[in-house]
Amino acid sequence: MSRRIRILLGVLLLAVSLTLLVWGFMPSRREVRTQPIAPNEMQLPYLFESVS
Repeated sequence: MSRRIRILLGVLLLAVSLTLLVWGFMPSRREVRTQPIAPNEMQLPYLFESVS
């Protein structure tokens, strides 16, 4: 390989790496999802039977 081809490949690899690095640090899109929860679903599960 000639020196010019190696330099071009190195610059290309550096450009791709920097592009992926910048893309990885970009903030993600904010998403808000609302899910209605019925009041009877907000109870704690009954784990123990009452001891009398």
